[in-house]
Amino acid sequence: MKRPKLKKASKRMTCHKRYKIQKKVREHKRKVRKEAKKRGHKKRKTDPGIPNSAPFKEALLREAEQRKQQLEELKQQQKLERQKERAKKKLEAQNVSTPKEEPVKKEPVKPKEQPSNKPDNKNLKGSFCRELKKVIEESDVVLEVLDARDPLGCRCSQVEQLIIKSGGNKKLLLVLNKADLVPKENLKRWLRYLQKEFPTVVFKSSVQPKDKVNPSRKKRMDSKAGRINLSIGRTCVGGEGLLKLLQNFCKMDNKTIHVGVIGFPSVGKSSIINSLKKTSACIVGPARGITRNMQIVSVDKHIKMLDSPCLIASPYNTAVALALRSLTNTADEKAVLELMSAVLKHCSKKQLILHYRIPNYRNSLEFLILLAQKRGMHKKGNVPDSHGAARMLLSEWTGARLSYHCKPPPSFNFSPHLTEDIVAAMQQGFNRDQLAQDNASSIKAIHSPSMNSSIVFESSGLINGIIDENHISEEESEDDDDTSMGEEDSDSADEDTEVSFKPAQKPEKAQAILERPHSGEQLGAQTEDSFHLDQVTEEDEAYDFNTDYV
Repeated sequence: MKRPKLKKASKRMTCHKRYKIQKKVREHKRKVRKEAKKRGHKKRKTDPGIPNSAPFKEALLREAEQRKQQLEELKQQQKLERQKERAKKKLEAQNVSTPKEEPVKKEPVKPKEQPSNKPDNKNLKGSFCRELKKVIEESDVVLEVLDARDPLGCRCSQVEQLIIKSGGNKKLLLVLNKADLVPKENLKRWLRYLQKEFPTVVFKSSVQPKDKVNPSRKKRMDSKAGRINLSIGRTCVGGEGLLKLLQNFCKMDNKTIHVGVIGFPSVGKSSIINSLKKTSACIVGPARGITRNMQIVSVDKHIKMLDSPCLIASPYNTAVALALRSLTNTADEKAVLELMSAVLKHCSKKQLILHYRIPNYRNSLEFLILLAQKRGMHKKGNVPDSHGAARMLLSEWTGARLSYHCKPPPSFNFSPHLTEDIVAAMQQGFNRDQLAQDNASSIKAIHSPSMNSSIVFESSGLINGIIDENHISEEESEDDDDTSMGEEDSDSADEDTEVSFKPAQKPEKAQAILERPHSGEQLGAQTEDSFHLDQVTEEDEAYDFNTDYV
């Protein structure tokens, strides 16, 4: 039988024809390259940058960055001006199109200015204070979340006073979160210390790793709400004990209770709610101040959790407290470096060298430069990115990676805002024996680091917080006055000075700091302001080549 003829011709090509086409293409490209070479067409040379041997390299790089920032600011200003002009034209067109019915002259409506890149800290902090008061008013039980690495540095006396004075039989519980980052011996000491004032729960939140893409992610998704099921991920420790405690309190009152969760930034407020709910009900992230408004999450039929924004730390606190517990702006290079240097001064120098595996250093700036070189963080021209290293360190110290601990006070004394009657009233309604058993079982279940691998940290004590919006405006105005005075002093100073001083520091004091001998054990022997690697001092000019420095 004869084979039927196909309707369409086949697109298959013989090997002889395909090889011939490839050969012709190669010859054509070779011919094009030859002609380009004859015309003198060359590749564009890339900018090699400033060589390392060039003098004043860091100063040139700083000037280039300043020029770049100025150009960006000019572009933003021009963009805002264009937007204003467009808004004015639209308003004029609207006024022309609408007939004038009313003879009364109306004031021209001013166009709304576009929001700048910098957030309004005053309005943000004011909204945080309003939401915090709302959470405390609506809650029957308040959970104050503390970082187990520095529990005393996470407590705010002003908020505790507000809860005590609010009345309505409100209860206050302390939650020691991030208990897996503290040695068990230190955790038990803090638990004994805090239980003398308020009922304390040991807790470890269940964390869902976001940086790794897990192929079994679809299996963890809830079919109804589309949320990640955290019960399949990393387990939570202390959640059952906390739920039992709250359920027993519900049975006594025979009603549904509202449990408010408060605390400073990055202590794990939203993570605790997600762990109890076993789903990602609240947004969690490494940045500070993610939660902006009160959020109600029903954990049980009788328990509703109220997620609140973070507490606002007063600017009159110590530098260490502001570094770890305040809403810092990581874009400000000077502020981040100062905060990180204050944190490093409260740690053991030997432990920092062993933990980060860097050589001996003289001050915090040199530590950040060595760490940037160790982690491969460089700017253009192979310059170590000290600002990036400081930001990374701040995220480690407030996040759930670094293990450090501080020791509780040797002797117990009630806080100034507490009395025995207040403590006794707060502990009523809770089964303390059951709580002690649950804490003991949760401590056994936690895999905690050893005392040698954990960094010893000096706590700054209780933190002063801001509750009222009026205090925010007053403190910010005082801070602005201080900064303006500092700018005037810095402008009046000579630009060619070798040592940079703070506005409130006298030259005699700074000279005494420079002449102070270096110590190998303490970091605070020389401050960051008294030494700069990119500045030439008089000691460098009078260098003796007969002596060797190690």
